[in-house]
Amino acid sequence: VDRVVVGDITRTRLDQIKVLFFLGVNEGVVPSRKDSGGILTDMDREFLKEMSIELAPTSREDSFRQRFYLYLMMTKPSRGLVVSYAAFTQAGKAQRPSSLMGELSRMFPDLQVKDLALEEKTIASPAEAMDRLIEGLRDYEKNRGNGSFLELYRHFAREEAHIDQVERIRQAAFYTYEERGISRAAARALYGKVLEGSVTRLEQYASCAYAHFLSYGMELMERQEYQVGAVDMGNLFHGAIDLCFQQLKEQGRSAGDLSNEERGQLVKAAVDQVTQEYGSAILKSSARNQYLAGRMERMTERTMWALGEQLKKGDFYPAGFEVSFSAIDNLAAMKIRLSEEEEMHLRGRIDRLDLCEDETHVYVKIIDYKSGSTRFDLAAIYYGLQLQLVVYMDAVTELEKRRFPSKDVVPAGIFYYNIKDPVVDKEDVDVPEDIDALILEQLRMNGLVNSDLEVISHLDRDIRSKSDVIPVAMKDGMIQEKYSSVASGRHFEALKQYVRGKMRQDGREILDGNVPVAPYKQGSRTACDFCPYHGVCGFDLKVSGYRFRRFSPLKPEEIWEEILEGENEDEMDAKTAGS
Repeated sequence: VDRVVVGDITRTRLDQIKVLFFLGVNEGVVPSRKDSGGILTDMDREFLKEMSIELAPTSREDSFRQRFYLYLMMTKPSRGLVVSYAAFTQAGKAQRPSSLMGELSRMFPDLQVKDLALEEKTIASPAEAMDRLIEGLRDYEKNRGNGSFLELYRHFAREEAHIDQVERIRQAAFYTYEERGISRAAARALYGKVLEGSVTRLEQYASCAYAHFLSYGMELMERQEYQVGAVDMGNLFHGAIDLCFQQLKEQGRSAGDLSNEERGQLVKAAVDQVTQEYGSAILKSSARNQYLAGRMERMTERTMWALGEQLKKGDFYPAGFEVSFSAIDNLAAMKIRLSEEEEMHLRGRIDRLDLCEDETHVYVKIIDYKSGSTRFDLAAIYYGLQLQLVVYMDAVTELEKRRFPSKDVVPAGIFYYNIKDPVVDKEDVDVPEDIDALILEQLRMNGLVNSDLEVISHLDRDIRSKSDVIPVAMKDGMIQEKYSSVASGRHFEALKQYVRGKMRQDGREILDGNVPVAPYKQGSRTACDFCPYHGVCGFDLKVSGYRFRRFSPLKPEEIWEEILEGENEDEMDAKTAGS
């Protein structure tokens, strides 16, 4: 191109134009609208013209002059004429084409209007050209035969000012993630021969090995902020509930024996104490936090009421709160051998331990308070994402066997209690007393119950059809398994052995340096949902090599079949070793 000239119709006077781009041919713009009004009439203009007085052209004259300029301009190009119009204004309002477009269509019936939004975009600036280059490299397989894209790449690759930038872009565009991990020596330097931590650590490893590495290996932590978060509210709930039960234990009373007034006073005192002691009295620092403290008091009172009602319906009694245990207790559940030189030492703490005793049995029930929406999920246990309850039951059973060597210690159930303040529809009840029943039903614990009818009767003596204490439904004295979450004693034992094996496997992989960036995905849930390490790992499904570990949806019967099959294999291995 020898020269590029930009101008308008009335000011551009050029000859020998090769290609003309006529832009913005919209209604009201080409030809332009000018007011024909004024103080002079046509008769006045004729009179003044006869007097040789020059006047500005009328709108009619100006229109003819514009059409003449259009004719001159559009007949000058020797090679091509491109006429375009805008579909929308800058404000997004639709625009119509000029009448000129209609005239051209009548003169040349074979002309076709093209939508440039569907065509390859032109490049108007260096910045836009660089964006086009990045976009083309991102989808290189599609653009590798595109001559325009390849010419654009050559242009930047030859420019000395852009060589380094293009090389970085090229490396980023063709980056492929490869699982490398760290060496066993590096893992030994980070973790030592004894792998220590909580069960939560292994759950995080099962969720995403790289997040585990960043948290426990590199010890990366988020910057602490002076605010009340979800974790803080969970800690406060736990502290208030435990304090209430401790005071009841000291008084020799049960939560189910309290009147509404006594319960309110107990909860208020407990909440005041924990909020005053927590985080330099952060809950007094703002109106929002004070509201959260009031909400916590209301929900804690509702929780204490529900827990008391649940205890009244069964034969269990709280035997311990915040029960801690670790490898120091020499428990098989907490001390797992990984190799001849390596071990895994775990620690844990149960929110509440309930017991029920008779002449020959000690029934054990453990409860974990959750301020979120955590639900018991057998598939999550199978994939190693939810191990706590099973491990805690394993440890507690072992401890209770030491305390009661002459009795048979039986797992009665493992439960989550979700701390919440449900709302019920008043139209669904006939009498006010039914409101409490509906609320108690919504506050029912979820988990896994021993299917022994004797155990179930100890957990809920009043069960008729559907229990409002445990996840069990009955009909004609039989368990409705479709609406219940139950397992036999054998299933509990097999589940315990499976979880031990799962933890042993995870521990060995950690010490082997296995740290792939491969978060899990189960249904719509992923390990990335609440992960704080997004800015570190670089996980992106659009980058080659990155992928989710997709956990297949399994029915409970399929999971139990796998778990029991593994138990049978362990028994066969033991018999073979013995022979």
